[in-house]
Amino acid sequence: MKIPTRTMDRGFAFNITPLIDVVFLLIIFFLVASHFIRNENVERIELPFASQGDSDDESSNRLVVTVLASGELQHGTTVIEQEEFVQRLKDAIAKNGVGATELRIRADRSVVYSKVEPLLLAAARNGVTRVRFAVLKP
Repeated sequence: MKIPTRTMDRGFAFNITPLIDVVFLLIIFFLVASHFIRNENVERIELPFASQGDSDDESSNRLVVTVLASGELQHGTTVIEQEEFVQRLKDAIAKNGVGATELRIRADRSVVYSKVEPLLLAAARNGVTRVRFAVLKP
């Protein structure tokens, strides 16, 4: 006859498997969300090449405007008109100050100068002297 053995009661035990599942799902969610935030500009443009230039430094006082091959202006993912650009430039100047505001122009290499010139004139009229063009190194 077998004598029954008494198992030792080890107390209360945590099951952390669901916790690990939730943490991994949150990590995946934030990785995917950060990827979409970084790739906010969905419109692909071909930047011009430049043989000389300075490296890019991140600035929070920057207004980035994209000039598409069709000549349309974009701020972020929103298509804007010339008047809206001037208003957004004035808002950036009011927020950051005229000396700290930088205008970054991302223009397709097939865009004619007559589409970029009004942006430069608006910046000059409002006192913005820090204007940069997004280019690629050859």
